Amino acid sequence: MVYKSKVVLITTNTLHHQFLIKTINTNKKIELIVFFIKERKKKIKNEFIKKEHSFEKKFFFDNKNYYIKNHCFYFDNVNSNKLFKKLKLIKPKMGILFGTKKVKKPLIEIFKKNLINIHRGIMEKYRGLDSEFWASYYKDYKNIGSTIHYVNLELDRGKIIYQKKLKLEKNMKSYQLKALTTEIVSKKINKVINKIVSNNILTKKNQKIGNYFSAIDFLTKKKSIKNFDLYCKELKK
Repeated sequence: MVYKSKVVLITTNTLHHQFLIKTINTNKKIELIVFFIKERKKKIKNEFIKKEHSFEKKFFFDNKNYYIKNHCFYFDNVNSNKLFKKLKLIKPKMGILFGTKKVKKPLIEIFKKNLINIHRGIMEKYRGLDSEFWASYYKDYKNIGSTIHYVNLELDRGKIIYQKKLKLEKNMKSYQLKALTTEIVSKKINKVINKIVSNNILTKKNQKIGNYFSAIDFLTKKKSIKNFDLYCKELKK
C-alpha cells in the first residue's frame, strides 16, 4: 500500500483560492487538507470588484460552483493555538500558505522548514500586499507575476523556489490580474509539492530583497487601474 503525503493548505475561501485547491486535488501523490481562515464576507460594492469576481468565476469554473471534496477545517486566526494543536495531530509533510496574514514562529516550526507561501507578485521587487497594483501604479509592468517561496520569520523574504512574470497582452484588463497571477502558480504548484515531499527541491541563489508595500489605498489603486488598462490597450498584438 502506498501512503500519500499529507499536505496542508492554509488560505481563505475565495474563487482564486478555490481554483488552487482544485488544481492541487489532481495530485495523486498527496492528501490535501484545507484550513480556511474565516474573514468577514465583503459585499461586492464597486464595479471593479464585480468585474473581478465575474471574470474569475468564468475563467476558473465556467460560471459553475466548485465544491471542495477534501478535508476542510475552519479557524478564526492563522496563529491560533487551536489551529496549532490540529496541525500537530495531523502531522503534515508540508504546508502551503495562500492569502493569509503573517504567521508566527510556532506555526512555522510545525512544518520543519517545509512551509511555503504563494505570493502573487514578483517578490524581489514587491513584497507585501497588492503587488500587481503597486507595480502598475509605478508603471513597472515588467514586474507583475507570481512567486512561490519558503516561509521564514521575515515577511516575503524566504528562499525563492519559483518566480515567473506575467506576459501582458493587448487589451488585457486590470480586473483579470488576480486570476492570471494565480494561474501562473497553478501550473507549477504540483511539481513543487512533489519535489518538496521527496526532498528534491532547488531554490534561487543570490535573490534580491524587494521593498515592502502595505494594502493600496482607494485613490492609488484607481490610478494603478487606469495605468494598467491604458498600457495594455496601447500594446501591439
